[in-house]
Formats: sequence, structure tokens, C-alpha cells
Amino acid sequence: MSGTIFNNESEMQVWLSTKLKEGDGLNDLIINREDFNLYLPKSLSDEKVFDSFKYCLASLDIVEIISENDNISFNPSDSLKPDFLLYAPETEAIVIVELKNIVTPSRQAGTEISAYANEVKTYIPFISDGDIINVLISSVWPTLLKHYAFHEIFWQQRNLLCLEPIIDKGEVKLRILDVSSIAEDTVSFTLCNEHIGGFQLCLYDYNLYEDQSNRTRLDPYVSQMKTALSAMASKGNAQKNHGFAFLWKDNWELSLAPYSISIFNFAPFQSFERHFHNENFEPNIIVKKIVNIIKEHDPMGHGGSLISITEVGESFLANFCTPRVEGFQNWQTLSEDMLKRCSPLLSFRCWGAIEEVFTKKLLQKYNKGDISIAFDDPDIGLEVIRELIDPNYQFYNIFWEDEREDLFDDMEDI
Repeated sequence: MSGTIFNNESEMQVWLSTKLKEGDGLNDLIINREDFNLYLPKSLSDEKVFDSFKYCLASLDIVEIISENDNISFNPSDSLKPDFLLYAPETEAIVIVELKNIVTPSRQAGTEISAYANEVKTYIPFISDGDIINVLISSVWPTLLKHYAFHEIFWQQRNLLCLEPIIDKGEVKLRILDVSSIAEDTVSFTLCNEHIGGFQLCLYDYNLYEDQSNRTRLDPYVSQMKTALSAMASKGNAQKNHGFAFLWKDNWELSLAPYSISIFNFAPFQSFERHFHNENFEPNIIVKKIVNIIKEHDPMGHGGSLISITEVGESFLANFCTPRVEGFQNWQTLSEDMLKRCSPLLSFRCWGAIEEVFTKKLLQKYNKGDISIAFDDPDIGLEVIRELIDPNYQFYNIFWEDEREDLFDDMEDI
């Protein structure tokens, strides 16, 4: 063994194999469980990483070895060899353990673990992501590996535990990585209006051409409209999207759409400007390429993912109205129009990270005695979105202003 405890991953494999065959669970090897349990998350990012670690640990008391560096591929011509594939009888979960001992292959960890999880689903097709536990044990944790871990936990909502081997009282043990070292503060959940893009799905009733006074024909279909929102939220979660939708009744008498659904999601390219708030940020050639794309195309969060979510909702609406997408804008513009014309807001559904924030807000309300609040209460939804948006956030217009163009002066195109 060297200064990094193990000379190579083979030594690490032999060590862990020996411990598991001696009857130790992975939790028996972890020395800082008590300190971890006392950790208090300081942000949403912290909380997501902490919850992921805690969830994984619940499956590591008793484990049985299914395979150890064996090819698990259903197709014999392929080669997929997880370091360990384990079964956790207490939680009926599959545990995938990947070992890393040097910096160089760390960029491969993400693709490897994902491939192993997909192959497990080939054998056990009904297993959910919630019953697959991913454990990454690495002697070193470079920035690239930490980025991967945070992305998998926060955005992909996968169960991942990060461990590192250490020497404790002369023995090799495992330590849970500091939550704060994985949680990325730069991906704060504080947003501005430009970070949220969307559009309005107008539910047209063309019978109003003949009789403007009869604006109640669609009223009996409100439950079906709410079902459309639920279907959209399910699609959003399936796509790992992060967004929300409001159903509202339009009180503008000249409108031929008595109801509308305002649909939003994170505008990923608009949030790219966050990097430029850091004065120590040093952009590379890829940053330059992305900036040029944003300058030329101005993507505002109206991508194919949001369109497909909307199409799912339309399938529940087309039999009683004519749904049509209009008003491709950001949150501020669309919400001002919505709140000026709505009478009233009728329903709110959300998906991805926003759904977690909304659910916790509802729980707080219920715990305070507000037990009559509906699960799709639009006023609570509006409260959540407003809390996420920082009115003092200064959107950095590097895409339209050349104040930091000098950062790219010495870069040549690829």
C-alpha cells in the first residue's frame, strides 16, 4: 500500500471483498456515521446530497454478493464488470459499488454506474431507480468526480453515496464524504425571472365566435383540465425536467379562450450566466462556444422537453376545446399577464426539483394546522415560485454586452 492507501484498484477490490466475505456490511466499515447523522443541511443542495447519502446508508447494513468484477452483460459479446453487485435483503435493493483509486479514470465513473444500472434493469425489468443504490468509493475526489456526483443526486435524482478509504487506528476503514464538499453552492436554487421560460397554452372555445356571452361552456371540464396538469407533471418527472404549470380562468371578455394553462421550466442556457458572477471564473473554449450560441440563438427555455410535456396535456384537452400554444416568454412577462387576467387561479402542478420544494411547503402548512389546503393549491404554488425568485438578482447580460469580451481574446476556435 502507498500514500493513497492502495497501490491500485485491484488492492482495493481484494480488501473490500475480504471484508464483505467476513460478514461485514458496508456500514460496519464506515467510521463517521454518528457525525453524519448530526449534520444539518444549510441549503437545498446540501439537503439533497444529505438525503441521498442517508437513503443509501439504509441499505448497507446487510449485503450479499451477487457478482464481483464479473461480466453482468445480458449480451455475452459486451463487457460490463461492476466492481461489486450486491443485494440488500432488508430493503430489497440492488447495490452497485464502483471503486476508484486514481484521478485519471474518474470521468468514466458516471457512464459506468449508469450502464450497470441499466443492465440490472434488463434482468429485473420492474425495478425502480429507488431500489438501485449506487456507492462510489474513491481514494481521491477531484472536481470532475464531485461534479458528477452532484449532478446525479441533484438533477438526475439518483441514489448515490460517496465514500473514501482512510486509515483509522491502523485499519482501513471508510468515511462518508463531507456533504458540503459535494453540494455545489454555485447551483443555488435562487433564480431570477430570466432563468424560467415558458408559454401559455390557451384553451380556445370557438363557439364564442357565435355567442360571446356564453363563456361557461368549458366549466364542466375543469376536472379534466386538472387531470391534464397531472399528466404533464408525470411526463416532466419522467424526463428529469424541472418546471411547473398553472391552470387559470381568463376574465378578459374579448378572449376566445376562457381558460389557459401557463407552463414553465428552467431555461438552462439562460442560467449559464451564473458563472460570470464569479470574478475568478476563467472560461475555456467550450464556454466561448456556448456564449456564441446564446448570442446567436437566444434560447429561452422553450425546448423540445417542454413541448412534449405540453403535448401530453393537450391529449386530455382536445376533445372539448382547441388548445394552442402562444406567448413564448419568461416568467415575469407571462406571470404578470396571467395574474392580471386570471379569475381565479385554479390549479398548480410541478415536477422535478420544484415539486420537492412545493411538497415541503405543503407539509409545513399541514403541520401548522392548515389541513384544508388542496394538494394542487395554486396560491401555495405561487408562493413557492416567488420565494425561489430573488428580486435583487442581477442578470448578467454578457450575451448582449461586451463588457467581458476580453476573457475570450486569446482563445482560438476549435
